[in-house]
Amino acid sequence: MRRIYDRDPAGYHRGSALTERLLAARRRKVGEIVTGRLLDIGFGTGMSLTHYPPSVSVIGIDASLGMLRFARAEAANLGRAVQLVEMDAERLGFPDRSFDSVAFNLCLCTIGDPERAVREAVRVARPGAPMTFLEHVRSHLLPVALLQDALSPVLVALQQDHFNRRTEQAIRRAGVEVTSVERFAWGFFNLIVGRAPQAT
Repeated sequence: MRRIYDRDPAGYHRGSALTERLLAARRRKVGEIVTGRLLDIGFGTGMSLTHYPPSVSVIGIDASLGMLRFARAEAANLGRAVQLVEMDAERLGFPDRSFDSVAFNLCLCTIGDPERAVREAVRVARPGAPMTFLEHVRSHLLPVALLQDALSPVLVALQQDHFNRRTEQAIRRAGVEVTSVERFAWGFFNLIVGRAPQAT
């Protein structure tokens, strides 16, 4: 997966322009939810950064160093300070309860064990911290879902992209208290909003 995304981050950034038109309103919504010290998982080339308010301190992680190098230049062009770290989402190198909010951005489809990654995010989030998940998922509409099931093996072979993951269920199993699920583009994309469990 790293080799795929390291190869041409600029091409990925340009190629995402159409998708970003579809996602822009939801990215803005994420920007309205996150607060304080934010962990952005799947930071990529920095598509989410323009939607975060200046009051948010952004720490972005990604498995691709090439993507992060591109994102660093983009952040500099925006005049936005951001801390970017190459890191495995399944093994976060941060202390427990060290973030005020967490955002996942189009990455749970390529992470090897998405539930483990979400559990790690819950670990580093403060109790009750807002958590957002902007992801493509297996649609709730059966005809779309069956097409995704058919295409997924090809996309996994080409790009490690699991086209048909049941992401909401994995998020709930990881302990996130889901408060809303917005389905759009025939259910192909979801914006899932929740919070880290409260301290017991």
